[in-house]
Amino acid sequence: MKLRPTLSFLTIVLSLIFLFPASSYAQTFDGTWGCVYATIDDQPNSTGYNTPAVGVIKENTFVALVQRKSNSTCLLVGYTNADSINGRMGNFGYGSSGLGGYRQQWSSGFDVVEMLEAVDIAATPDSFVYVANNDPGRNILVFKMSADSVISTEYRMVTGADSIWAIDVDANGYVYVTTVDTNATGKVLVFKPFGDDPEWSGLHSGSPISTITIPDPGTLRGVAVDPSGSVIYVSNYQAKKVYCYTGDPVNGYTQFTGFNYLYTDTTGVEFEAGPWGLGYMPEKNILFMAADVDFHTSNGYNYGKIFLLNPNTGAELDTIDCAEWNFVMTGGYSTRASGTTPGNASGYTSVFNVDFDESFNLYDQSYYGWTVDKWVYSGTLPTIPLTIVNVKKTDGFVPSEFKLNQNYPNPFNPATTIEFAVTQRADVSLKVYNITGELVTTLINSASFEAGNYSITLDASRLASGTYIYVLTNGTQQLSKKMTLLK
Repeated sequence: MKLRPTLSFLTIVLSLIFLFPASSYAQTFDGTWGCVYATIDDQPNSTGYNTPAVGVIKENTFVALVQRKSNSTCLLVGYTNADSINGRMGNFGYGSSGLGGYRQQWSSGFDVVEMLEAVDIAATPDSFVYVANNDPGRNILVFKMSADSVISTEYRMVTGADSIWAIDVDANGYVYVTTVDTNATGKVLVFKPFGDDPEWSGLHSGSPISTITIPDPGTLRGVAVDPSGSVIYVSNYQAKKVYCYTGDPVNGYTQFTGFNYLYTDTTGVEFEAGPWGLGYMPEKNILFMAADVDFHTSNGYNYGKIFLLNPNTGAELDTIDCAEWNFVMTGGYSTRASGTTPGNASGYTSVFNVDFDESFNLYDQSYYGWTVDKWVYSGTLPTIPLTIVNVKKTDGFVPSEFKLNQNYPNPFNPATTIEFAVTQRADVSLKVYNITGELVTTLINSASFEAGNYSITLDASRLASGTYIYVLTNGTQQLSKKMTLLK
């Protein structure tokens, strides 16, 4: 395209913006996911019964949650150095005639709580396992994996909710659990680490340090937190949504509306399906979401996927079709021979939760296959900058004009601050382009901002030296400025 010499530099840049596809730090998934093992559905390596969640401690070392509501079965099964036929700790029965009706006990002295109707667990690298338990007190129970079993600690916390479902723990030990309250919208309760709150080992009646109320009714089946506790993601099965909140446990959280995810996949879905468990992959900053039907056998096995989402926007980046993998490996959706063959397909797709190890491998489970499955990516997963935690409101004054300031310092290496002003509530976007008009990264993606003055930090450590253009829009106006990175 030829441009008149009279066109301004800004006009040229803005023209190029609409000609070049977005790359956003090259969020490219050019490899494939493959299941390298699924624990066999047979002795001596089977979980032994319905398995709704897995918590990973390190590569090939994890804890499986076993739960069947119809006969009140609920327990934890540990694995170390696992593969499809090895790794399970201890001796357990099998199915209704073995494990049926067994409820593992959390105990500390004379204080005893039975595991009951737990659907999710969270494990930490230091071998602690947190259970969102549905005993009468709706306790968060804390266990620990020892050398040969999963044992009680002295820590538990009564939540007092009608019911609890999903749970996660950040790198500082703050605990996040979702509630399912009768005739009300669900909440996320945030509790202090057990090292900071004596109630965990005392009367067990501490109050949450922060509470988030989700705007839509429905069952909150997944919660995932970045390691710093700055961003929380929550899935709502009935509303088919995933929400994003930014803040911190002490000062609270606000919804980040620039993240927008609505589950719409209907490919191969015979029954109602929706978002289940969530997992945030540290360092890579990728949000994983399990999606499946709601406790359906038979043709329900034909569907089950894991979606990889952009943590800043909610855009779908990649998909793992677990049901299709089972079909290709076994020739059917529920035909794993004797529950053992092949060793890398669980069959009976019912993928409700996800977790990861330190090597960025993915673990999921099959509720009806009674397995834990490990998935490996054939390429190198991209790292996505988590930009949504960097926006700060600088003062309480209402500005008189929509404004974009010059970044400072400028030139810079590798970080710089960008300030802007919003005169009234608006959906704001802030994007960075290179000199040819190619999108480099989206700092803010159509997020709702109140009137005020704001600043955001750009970390350009992964960019090459050169001139960049940052563009601010509010739906009706568009402003831009140049900045220079010198390394």
